Amino acid sequence: MLNQVGWHAFVKSRRRGGDLSSLDNVQHPAQRLLKRLKHRGAPVKFTTPPWSRQKLHDAISRGPHKSCQQHIDFLDEEFTDMIKKGQWVILPASVALKLPGLRVSPPGVVPQRDRRPRWICDYSWSLVNEETIKLAPRDAMQFGNCLDRVLREVLLADPKYGPVLLNKTDLSDGFYRMCLCPDDIPKLGVIYPSRPGQKEAYIALPLVLPMGWAESPPYFCAATETIADLTNTRLADDSYCPPEHPLDEIAASVKVDDATSAPRRKTECTTAVERPSEPDPSLYGSDSKPLQYVDIFVDDFISAAQQPFLNRVRRTLMCAIDDVFRPLENSDSEFRRQPVSMKKLLKGDCSWSTVKLVLGWIIDTVNMTIQLPPHRVERLWEILDSIPRKQKRTSVKKWHKVLGELRSMSIALPGSRNMFGRLQNALSLQQKSRVTLNKGVHQALDDFRWLAQDLTSRPTSIQEVVPLPPIAEGDHDASGTGAGGVWFPSDTAVPRGDSKPGVPVVWRLQWPKWVLDELITMENPFGSITNSDLELAGGLLQLEAIAHTFDVRERTILSKGDNLNTTFWERKGSTSTYSAPAYLLRLFGLHQRFHRYVPRFDYLPGKSNVLADAFSRLDPSTATRFRDHLSAATETVREGVSSGRAASTVTHWSQWRILCSELGLDPFLEAFPNKIAVLQVFLHRVRSGELAANRDKVRARSAEDYLRSVAQTFLSVGKDDPRLNTAQAIDFRITRMLQAWKKQDPPPKRVKPIPITVIKRLCEIAQHLPPDSHHLRAISDMIVIAFFYLLRPGEYTDSDSDTTPFTLGDVQLFQGQRRLDLQSATDEELLRASAASLTFTTQKNGIPGEVIRLGRTGAPYCCPTLAIVRRVLHLRANGAPLSTPLARAFTSVGSRPVTPSHITKHLRMAVQYLGTDLGFLPSEVSARSLRAGGAMALLVSDVDTDMIRLLGRWRSDEMFRYLHLTADPITKDFAQRMYSADYALVPGQLVPSY
Repeated sequence: MLNQVGWHAFVKSRRRGGDLSSLDNVQHPAQRLLKRLKHRGAPVKFTTPPWSRQKLHDAISRGPHKSCQQHIDFLDEEFTDMIKKGQWVILPASVALKLPGLRVSPPGVVPQRDRRPRWICDYSWSLVNEETIKLAPRDAMQFGNCLDRVLREVLLADPKYGPVLLNKTDLSDGFYRMCLCPDDIPKLGVIYPSRPGQKEAYIALPLVLPMGWAESPPYFCAATETIADLTNTRLADDSYCPPEHPLDEIAASVKVDDATSAPRRKTECTTAVERPSEPDPSLYGSDSKPLQYVDIFVDDFISAAQQPFLNRVRRTLMCAIDDVFRPLENSDSEFRRQPVSMKKLLKGDCSWSTVKLVLGWIIDTVNMTIQLPPHRVERLWEILDSIPRKQKRTSVKKWHKVLGELRSMSIALPGSRNMFGRLQNALSLQQKSRVTLNKGVHQALDDFRWLAQDLTSRPTSIQEVVPLPPIAEGDHDASGTGAGGVWFPSDTAVPRGDSKPGVPVVWRLQWPKWVLDELITMENPFGSITNSDLELAGGLLQLEAIAHTFDVRERTILSKGDNLNTTFWERKGSTSTYSAPAYLLRLFGLHQRFHRYVPRFDYLPGKSNVLADAFSRLDPSTATRFRDHLSAATETVREGVSSGRAASTVTHWSQWRILCSELGLDPFLEAFPNKIAVLQVFLHRVRSGELAANRDKVRARSAEDYLRSVAQTFLSVGKDDPRLNTAQAIDFRITRMLQAWKKQDPPPKRVKPIPITVIKRLCEIAQHLPPDSHHLRAISDMIVIAFFYLLRPGEYTDSDSDTTPFTLGDVQLFQGQRRLDLQSATDEELLRASAASLTFTTQKNGIPGEVIRLGRTGAPYCCPTLAIVRRVLHLRANGAPLSTPLARAFTSVGSRPVTPSHITKHLRMAVQYLGTDLGFLPSEVSARSLRAGGAMALLVSDVDTDMIRLLGRWRSDEMFRYLHLTADPITKDFAQRMYSADYALVPGQLVPSY
């Protein structure tokens, strides 16, 4: 047939329509690439010329790898199936040699656990992989961090929607779904194993992407990653409703078999501290919607979802698969299979479960743990038992296999990656084909034995694997005299022992003499300890300091140092040497495993590492005094703002850390030059509500507050304000964004000032209250006091406020110039007081010790002096101490505070009674209206605005936000006065004279 129709027609007849769909529904940047692969196939290009006839004959003569001869019956069966599916063809060598560009590589067979062996082509042996021009999109291979991404989504899912459920959707035939370019097929030929007595060799030619070719994974992943992207894009669209899919119904009917699952129970652990009872605070409110997520590992789709979207996620994925890979049609060959593996689907892989075997790990989303399945634990023990402690050497091939399997198991075993330093170093000590197993190697293997034993009693918590915003950030340094460091814990960090919340931790250690004697210096060039070794030891002490003073279990911590070697070792977790770093890194791993934290490491330039550098050089007594004074100073800084403002700053900083964690950045952007770009993204996400505390869109002023809090946190740890440009002004990109949003925002809702008419009405009612209505009288008195003294709600109400309310001890009463004694004066003397004053202590914007004194109004009840007298008489009659707030009433059932809500309620009742003649509605007034009303009354009375500002303690023109030009007495005669105000200008030099 090949001789009759030619090569292209022959290939077309075997592959028929291919497996890619029309791709019309694929709205994705990869659509163009996929269409080219559909119509032309994947190209195979080399950097070397075609093989000579002699080289081809040599490759054919060599034959396949020995593993093929051991599985020749399996290969016959396998190739029969692949030929029927149109994936491979086998030609006699004499025919294949006529094809242009032919190259011949040896195949092999890889045994697999609990499944058929896998046929693979060794294109590395023949240098085909090395000589291939890499044309496939390398960024399409995103599967390396698939497990990390899935675990992160599971951890960040909102628990109020119930546990996350998982499923797996496998593609059948994998790489064989993608065609090769017909002209390039001969370049990937492989020699087929011959049976005894066979006269002519056979050449197998792949019509599709073969296993073993370097370009097969990226080309295939371009399709599967596109499917995952399409699925997640559609899931993010709330309006998207996937159609019903026949395979979804089949998957829903399959019962899940959890035979391989780990027991769903929390186990006691003796090799680590206990798990914390509460999750990381950054997880609270991490998402507002149920989880809907799909990821891909080559050809295995991992879905994670919460109720009620399980069916939606599975159907959306299956529809996206059909949009890329053509589903089974009636016209297809009987040997073609569905893109989705029906075998795996019927086994229950595609069914939802909270316990799932995913990528070789058992993930339990109820207990939030991840652990090795039983067969992998057994395999780990087999590896360790195969190398007894007395063994001195082993083969290089076996050692590579041991390292590979141990590394594959270390992905979700916190601390294990720090134990590979000495194992890796053994390769550098190899003698020909043998590896020397010294004492350090066996110590590292003992560590893995400890881990293997630990696995049986302690599943790994997902929070030990997934990094979150750090609860503490610290700097450390080491010198020739000692090591030192400082930790800055966040307000969410829980202290241990005598440590205090939010107070920095300072530590310092002086090196013992034997360390100093071995330190390499100009005077001691033959020492055995380097400065980098000391820096690494300091990094370990830094971790011990935070673990000792704060609860770091299942929390992320960020440690910084100014030594690049140390930072590199800490991040990698291993070194290929047998010296001190390998031993110290092993201790890093054991420390992490025991304390259950997630460490992150970053580089800090030396000029920015001032504190830690000082601690590493100071003598112990000086370092201790510095530590104590720094803690006291930090506590003072925290007390310098109100509790509400401090809480807001903590919230804003937490939202900022969420963004930095997502972008993989240090929250202080040490190594990020373009800080403004990150701040702009933060502002945008806060404005849109994505990073706002309540998830709602916020106004420009609120977004500005978020950014200001971030900048203040930078300044609090000695960093520069990230908002500023080189001219030390806020960057114009930030100011322009805020200005644009302020134009879009609706005008601010200013409280309406309360006119004196409302105050008089309330006083009139209060005069006629029953004698025992102490609480209502207190409300009326405090309204009068607040109006005349221009007080804020926190200054005249008894509530949990950012300011301190005025107390009985802040009051002074006068008769003329004589000050009355509040304790000894009679009631009649107090009622004859001509003036009353309030003394400022800790009230906002008030100067401590400053006194504001007001006289009488002349009214019998609506008077600030008489209102204060009434409060003094009431509190004195009930034996109240001087620390009692004026806004406190004593009734028959005990004391009752006057709160802002009480004030607001009575003001609105009075406004509603007086009607619309006031010019505003009851809903437009609140407890804050009294301060504005008093200021407005002064303005209407022609009191100078500077005097109003002094009385109200306004430090800026912010006062004018409280004043309204709509007050009738102010603007009543403006038009008449403007009509009469004619004027002419003094002529300039250019005005002609007459």
